[in-house]
Amino acid sequence: MPQHTQTINAAGYTGSALSALAYGTLKELDWTIKYAGENVLLGYTPRSWNRYDNEITVQTGDGQLTVTSKMIHNESFDMMGRTKKDVANFITAFENLKTKTAGQETTEWAAAITELKQATIIAAEQEIKQAEEVDKAMNLSTGNLYVTYAIIAINVIVFILMVMNGAGLFEPDVRIHAKWGSNYSPLTLSGDSWRLVTNIFIHFGLIHILMNMYALYSISVYLEPMIGKLKFITAYLATGILASLASLWWHSEGVNSAGASGAIFGMYGLFLALLLTKLIPDVIRKGLLPGIAVFVIYNLVYGMKGGIDNAAHIGGLVSGFVIGFVYSVAIRQEKQERKAVWAVPAVAVITIAAAVFFLQNNQAPAAERDAAILEIKGASYKDSEKFIDRLNEFRGLEKKAVAIFDNREMTDEEFKKQIQETAMPLWEQAETMLTKTKNYDIPEEMHTRAAKLIEYIGLRKEELNLLIKMIDTGEQEKWMPELNEVREKILAIIDEISKL
Repeated sequence: MPQHTQTINAAGYTGSALSALAYGTLKELDWTIKYAGENVLLGYTPRSWNRYDNEITVQTGDGQLTVTSKMIHNESFDMMGRTKKDVANFITAFENLKTKTAGQETTEWAAAITELKQATIIAAEQEIKQAEEVDKAMNLSTGNLYVTYAIIAINVIVFILMVMNGAGLFEPDVRIHAKWGSNYSPLTLSGDSWRLVTNIFIHFGLIHILMNMYALYSISVYLEPMIGKLKFITAYLATGILASLASLWWHSEGVNSAGASGAIFGMYGLFLALLLTKLIPDVIRKGLLPGIAVFVIYNLVYGMKGGIDNAAHIGGLVSGFVIGFVYSVAIRQEKQERKAVWAVPAVAVITIAAAVFFLQNNQAPAAERDAAILEIKGASYKDSEKFIDRLNEFRGLEKKAVAIFDNREMTDEEFKKQIQETAMPLWEQAETMLTKTKNYDIPEEMHTRAAKLIEYIGLRKEELNLLIKMIDTGEQEKWMPELNEVREKILAIIDEISKL
């Protein structure tokens, strides 16, 4: 962090005399004097609404004084030269004070330094005691972040591989994400239960992964050492899975979501629960609790904008909050040297049971799965999306064409007119549209589907022509066997298409 240091000579002055003068100078400038040590004073410049305070350190020795101004609020640059100005102001005030200071004042300043030294020792002892209490509760000195680093590494490696596979660095291709294991409703709800886990390690773009990994690291610094690696990874996966279930439940119309944010919100919820207990000393609990609460509230409010899966955030937060209280009971038992091996299995079993129950009662139709798989397979071909659009257009034309069979009250002539003026032109339009897809850059499966659909259209046209013959000739019995044969072929090809 930016700082400026300057040493001045003060021949004829002892270190203690200079310390007294330095104390008087800080008082003269109206700067806060915080601590005192052997020949060292520590203070702070005034703080205002538009500027942070700087830390001032004054070191003295016989005939020499060194003053340092340091920026301590994570500043990267001292653009305005504030530290240099602080040092200059101190030296100016010091030199002026030397010329007019009375002996009585120096004695009083020296006595004040002695009192401050004693107060500093007491404060240091209290800080050491508090630090020991915090460390005993949170294991910050003996713990490490190996699990956190592993999770971050997996996320980064998967992201790089996905970008290489065409997922997009800033503008994601959701089909690639579905291919890699995002929480895609038609697939997750039709057999791909593993997506509840894999989606936690997949991200939609560079900004998404950077923000999530920063948030994960920020909370893990406290949480992993405190609860231990097994509890940490279990809670991370459990809240991620439960967040994914919440997303599927909320987005009943379908969703394609991914990202570690559900699990990360889970860890913040877990830590929030622990902060509400007495497991963490007040000195750190009171400092962290407001910050965690603000983070959670801000991100939930921000998540209300479009494109953010707030359902997963809330699902992760609530499940993490509950797990936090479960863990708090186990941690208390461990602090009392009692075994608490039940906590991790309990969280795992409940999570798995919730997933199994939800998936069994919310299954997606096979047709949706088939369409989703077809879309994913086409992710590497440039005309795949265009083909999907044509496929959707075909379904619309087909629906209109077969609608003529819904009206049972038409006369034969009215029905014939509907065939000639409505259904037949629609089938012709669909056939022309699908024939053009032969030149599309699409997977072979899509070409096969298009060919089968064209064959299906031909049978539908043949069916209509036979119906017209029956109306024109009035000989229904003559044409019925052929009509039944065509309709059997129609049902057979529909079955073939459904299996593609």
